Amino acid sequence: MEIKKEKIDDLNAVIHITVAPEDYQTPVNKVLQDYRKKANLPGFRKGMVPIGMVKKMYGEAIMAEEINKILSNKLYEYISQEKLDILGNPIPSKDEIQLDNLKDGESFNFKYDLGLSPEINFELDDKTKLEYFKIKVDNDLLDKYTKDLARRYGSIKEVTKVGPLDMVNVSIDELDASGEKFEGGIHSHSSISIEYLEKENAKKALVGKGIDDQIVVDPRDYSKNDADLAAMLHVDKSEVDKVGKSFRFTIKKIHELTPSEVNQEMFDKIFGPGEVTTLEEFRKRLGEDLEKTLENDSDKLLIRDLQKKVKEKLKVALPEEFLKRWLILSNKEATPEQIEKDFANFVEGMKWQLIENKIAKDHKVEVTHADALERTKILFKQQMSSYGSEIEDEELTKAAQNYLAKNEDSRQIYEQILDEKMLVLYKEKLGLKTKEVSFDDFVKLATGKAPKKGILESLSNLVKM
Repeated sequence: MEIKKEKIDDLNAVIHITVAPEDYQTPVNKVLQDYRKKANLPGFRKGMVPIGMVKKMYGEAIMAEEINKILSNKLYEYISQEKLDILGNPIPSKDEIQLDNLKDGESFNFKYDLGLSPEINFELDDKTKLEYFKIKVDNDLLDKYTKDLARRYGSIKEVTKVGPLDMVNVSIDELDASGEKFEGGIHSHSSISIEYLEKENAKKALVGKGIDDQIVVDPRDYSKNDADLAAMLHVDKSEVDKVGKSFRFTIKKIHELTPSEVNQEMFDKIFGPGEVTTLEEFRKRLGEDLEKTLENDSDKLLIRDLQKKVKEKLKVALPEEFLKRWLILSNKEATPEQIEKDFANFVEGMKWQLIENKIAKDHKVEVTHADALERTKILFKQQMSSYGSEIEDEELTKAAQNYLAKNEDSRQIYEQILDEKMLVLYKEKLGLKTKEVSFDDFVKLATGKAPKKGILESLSNLVKM
């Protein structure tokens, strides 16, 4: 067997593999003999079917399968031996021969395209200057937060007319060109908070309406983004571009929310019975909780700014044509149009992943199994405590080990710990200048928009990466 690499450019290469009869005939014949032993055909005793008949019936499929195994093993063995840093996986070249066209006794030449990882040259040090925006928790912010919490822990009653602060439950039907319900179209139910609608015309269309009243709208006016629209209509996010603009909302229920009084009952609901007994203590605890929550947003904005600055400086190039083909071949359910739509975000994400991997390697940042095990034990213990249960450390360790070994989601634990370690490294090495800003100014920095009336909505996912 002959294997050689053809360099196309710094980001692309082709692997040529020549497979001769002596490379595949022995394993193919072995499999054919196994088939013969198990074959049970009319007119022949089991295991006595002529090998020629077995070969005629199964030979081509077996040869294709065995050659495919040989190619895969040798290809990855070569990549490992040559220490090739590749992106994605090797894919057959566009003019590659098909495995179902092979004839026994011949030699075959196969070609595989490789996408090569670019060389990353970046030194993480204080020469990279960035601002770290710390959100100031002042009385104004505490007042807004208290108001939001009073609404969250308030009482709800059903009413017959929509008010400016109400929650409205609607049934949603897609309409056809004549304004009638579209047979086979989208049908769903959703809840709409009038207060948090961003478009005034959307609010006006609902306020004052009653039970069973109907309005014809573009559902995009009642959603914040594609993900929100997909959730409202119960469709896949990748399908929102195909969603029409004419839908009928039928009001089914209207809930009026009366804010809670800021008293001991509200303190107990939020922090637990007797944990906070005065308004002064309540605001102090709120401030502490807000600082922790908002620090996470400050950290995320730092990472976003760092990504932007470093990517602009390095101008990392990727083998984009190869990556598109690889994505299409490895994602059978996704259409080329869907991949094209998301490709720019995919490329930017991969660029940062390569850069961060290089930084982590240079500074010996890694997540060990012991790190993941300890984190999993903490998470399991917290979950058990929320149910009022306790678990012995030995049983906790077994449960955590089993989860990490068998659950695909365990990868998220490793990623979370790595993100935390990298954040510590960035704060230590970068040239950071801390700047205190108001919550409203931070929202503008993070989103490019003015903040909404309340802050609870913003706290959930303020910084988009």
